[in-house]
Amino acid sequence: MRRILGVALLFMLSSASLMAAKNSQTFYLATAARAGNVQLPRGICEVAWSTPSGSRVRLTIKTEDQKTVEVLARVVEGNQGKTGVVTSVVDGVAYLEELHTNNATFILQNGIKASK
Repeated sequence: MRRILGVALLFMLSSASLMAAKNSQTFYLATAARAGNVQLPRGICEVAWSTPSGSRVRLTIKTEDQKTVEVLARVVEGNQGKTGVVTSVVDGVAYLEELHTNNATFILQNGIKASK
């Protein structure tokens, strides 16, 4: 009985880690950029996201220096041809706008408007 319980526990833990890996992606930020109200440094970042609630998700971005940022994003699911990030510069400040993974595009809700 103990052996069956141990195998079941091992199976549950391994499937949980696989599901967590499915909702995360590593990306390289080529230049420092803002996400929400936080300045992200240039470098490798790990992003994880919650299960979508409609078309909204909460992204958790962790930088190399272990800084963690949470931002809201709109998700567009579907097979994407490329992975990476999209940034924009507004009034001299770079903002992280989009994150592209293999299976979805996340459009960050930074609350900024481009000046014309």
